[in-house]
Amino acid sequence: MANDDFVLLSSTLTPTQGFHTSSTTRLVLRGSRPHSCTLHLYFELPAQLFADPYELDHRRGLYTFERFGGGNLEAPVFAPGAGGPSGLLLDVTVPGDGGGESRDDGDILSIEVPLHARYGVPKRVGELIDEVVLPPPETFWACAQERADGDGHGHGGGAARIFMPGSELTVASALRKWRLCWLYTSAEHVQVPEALHKVVELAPALKHASKLVLIPHAEAVHAQALRVPVGNAGDVALVETGTVVVVLLAFVYLLHTIVRASRAQDVAVKTSVAKKDS
Repeated sequence: MANDDFVLLSSTLTPTQGFHTSSTTRLVLRGSRPHSCTLHLYFELPAQLFADPYELDHRRGLYTFERFGGGNLEAPVFAPGAGGPSGLLLDVTVPGDGGGESRDDGDILSIEVPLHARYGVPKRVGELIDEVVLPPPETFWACAQERADGDGHGHGGGAARIFMPGSELTVASALRKWRLCWLYTSAEHVQVPEALHKVVELAPALKHASKLVLIPHAEAVHAQALRVPVGNAGDVALVETGTVVVVLLAFVYLLHTIVRASRAQDVAVKTSVAKKDS
């Protein structure tokens, strides 16, 4: 399997402004690959962006996933529980994949990942926009050790598939399932591309692959920027005062309604008693 057979064509954000966007990665797949290789994408997300696991879970037919870090998903960037940068690892299902199937003309595979932006720190001057930069994902094949005949079966066979939350098997159960295969695979002899060092550290199951093949980026692939609106710091005092006033007015209204309802009930009871006495 040569790197030239698989190329990351593009990685784009749509839309490029707002709090909700999608990252779409397009790959061209040519030639063939061994049965034991599985396709993965790793996104390094800045602190201002996060992937909602519930939305990702709806796409389990396209890929399974594992998230690393990220903290409280509902917290703004400046909140203590927001956390820092996070990672998202996808285990992609290749349509019509039979393993070793020839793709002479090349197939285009498109992977869409929904993303959300956190509320940013309010500004006092300048444009009320934060530019959040998202680098293109690292895309790679993870391959299990194969037998000498290359059929991918036996002790060295079986896919080194990374089982994510939402799939039928977890990483822990996958480790048990493939332990015989991995006894013949030494992580110390695996050559890990420099771009994948961090991914391997985060996802221990990848250490048991016999080979990680990084898919190169086309020359036109570059980081994308999302323009996220932020609040005006000069309006903070006004907003806080307005919020207090609204809450107080709501409390007074509710209290008035309760008192009026109580008085109406008392009048109704007294009227009913008076009718009975007469």
